[in-house]
Amino acid sequence: MSDSKNLSTSRSLVYPADVVFLSLCFTGSFVGAYSAFNRYLKRYSKVTSIPSSAFRKRWLFGKVTSVGDGDNFHFFHTPGGIFGGWGWLRKLPKLSRVEVKEVGQKTHKPSAERAPLYKRLFHLIFEKNKSQTAWSNYYLSLHVPYKNRRNLSTISVRICGVDAPERAHFGNTAQPFSEEALNWLRYTLLGRNVWIKPLSVDQYNRCVARVAYWTWKGWKNVSLEMIEEGLAVVYESKTSAEFDGQERLYRRYETIAKSQKRGIWTQKNFETPGEYKRRL
Repeated sequence: MSDSKNLSTSRSLVYPADVVFLSLCFTGSFVGAYSAFNRYLKRYSKVTSIPSSAFRKRWLFGKVTSVGDGDNFHFFHTPGGIFGGWGWLRKLPKLSRVEVKEVGQKTHKPSAERAPLYKRLFHLIFEKNKSQTAWSNYYLSLHVPYKNRRNLSTISVRICGVDAPERAHFGNTAQPFSEEALNWLRYTLLGRNVWIKPLSVDQYNRCVARVAYWTWKGWKNVSLEMIEEGLAVVYESKTSAEFDGQERLYRRYETIAKSQKRGIWTQKNFETPGEYKRRL
């Protein structure tokens, strides 16, 4: 009697193969889902929350919620976009629109085509200031459709490979075209969904990143656009510069912008942001 009782007890401790298989599948699925969530759907709310494995290897998707300078902005990470539940399961931050009455009249973009020699000589002698004013008026007239939204858990991003004119800080005077660069960046990025590729973290605890966004014309590299528009120079530091393999391309476009007298290159005695900071 006791032997049969022990036998039934030992059998009850042996699980059927299908139960073991289902348990392993469930555990594996849970671990896989958790790992996938951490890799693709987990939101990074600040620079220090970005894992080291993401730097130089992954692109992060999100929304620009604030632009405070000509070469940096605040990025609200929305991993997975609409497929990650943003906008219907997870709350997406909304920005206030700028009323039409607050917007000035937009001016036409100055022509940057290479003019004949006699026209370039005439411009060099008589119309340099006029050209500088025309570019300045154009960039300042761009309609920024949204207002900055602060007090959000965002990643501070420093656009890689470029340096925009310095704004007035700590009692120092602003460089020419600093407000123009800021307005252009707000016009281009504020409220837009962008991709960033983290490269490093600078001394101000900002994520130095390559920034790109999609338009019907294709992908846009923000660093390259800023250089092409004449609103930034190629970053000058030899120790902390980040180009993500694009330095040669940036320098080529800088040469073109300079030859076409775009933006900052219309100035007679141009001082780069790096020279400006070293002088101070």
